[in-house]
Order: sequence, then C-alpha cells, then structure tokens
Amino acid sequence: MAVQAASLEILEKANVPPAQARAFVQAIEIEIAGAKDTLATKQDLLVMRNDLLVLRNELTEKIAGLRAEMHALASSNVRQMYAAMFGQTAVLLGIAYFFVAHLPR
Repeated sequence: MAVQAASLEILEKANVPPAQARAFVQAIEIEIAGAKDTLATKQDLLVMRNDLLVLRNELTEKIAGLRAEMHALASSNVRQMYAAMFGQTAVLLGIAYFFVAHLPR
C-alpha cells in the first residue's frame, strides 16, 4: 500500500518523527481499506437509490391494483346488501298481505 506523501508532509511539519509519521499513515490506510465493506461510496448510494426507486414504483403499482380489487369487492358487497334488503322487504310485504287478506274483518 502506497503511503500518501501529503499525509507524511503534514505529520513531519508537526514535528512527528518520519518513522512514526509513516506508521500513522499506514495504519490509517489499513483501517480505510478494511472499512470498504462497511462504507458506502457515492456510486453505492446512487445504485441503492435507483433500486429503491424501482421498488417504490413496483409497490405503487401493487397498491393501485389492491385498491382497485378492494373497490370491486366493496361494490359487490353493496350489491349483495341491496339484494338482501329487497328480498327482506318482499318477504315482509308478503307477510303483511297475508295478514290483511286472511284476517277476519
């Protein structure tokens, strides 16, 4: 691993002995190299952003599909409710007609 000359110059200007300055710079470079698995670059973040945008679009489409499906189910339930109410009304009218027609006056 190449030691950065600018880093060495900064440490040497601070009166750090050259051997220690070189050791500091190498230790920092080793830590940075080891952290590449945990640190994200700008490119990594752009790729992640694009992946998230794709997922967002897919979820938006699925949610729209679910809303349409729920609307269709609700409409079906409303139709069934009105049919049941109509049936009950017909039965009640039939019972009322029976009592009116067959009760003695």
